[in-house]
Amino acid sequence: MEPIDTQEQQAVMTIALLAAFADGRNEDQERAELRRVGEALGSSLNMAALVQDVLLKRTSLATAIEAVKSPELRRLAYELAVGVCDADGLRNESETRFLADLGQRLGLDQPTIVG
Repeated sequence: MEPIDTQEQQAVMTIALLAAFADGRNEDQERAELRRVGEALGSSLNMAALVQDVLLKRTSLATAIEAVKSPELRRLAYELAVGVCDADGLRNESETRFLADLGQRLGLDQPTIVG
C-alpha cells in the first residue's frame, strides 16, 4: 500500500471524528481513542481544524469518503471508526446505524460491516 497522503489522513480522521459524534456525545474514552488514531495517522494533522470542520458541518461523510481511494484505506477508515464507537464500551443504536451506513458507503462487504 502507498503511503497515506495528507488529504487521505484528514479524510480518515474526519470519518473517525464523525464516528465519535454519531451518538451526539463525545466521551473521554472516545477522545482518547481519537488521539491515538490521530497519532497513528501522522503528526501533520491539524486536529483542532478538523474538529471545527466536523462540528460546524463544513465537511461531510460523503466528502471524506470520496477522498479515501484504496480498498485498504477504506477498510482502515472503517475499522478506526468502529474502534472510536466502541471505545466507551457501549455501541448504541445511532452508532450502529452510522457504522452500517459508513460500511455501505465505503463499499465494504457485509461480513466486514457486521463485525
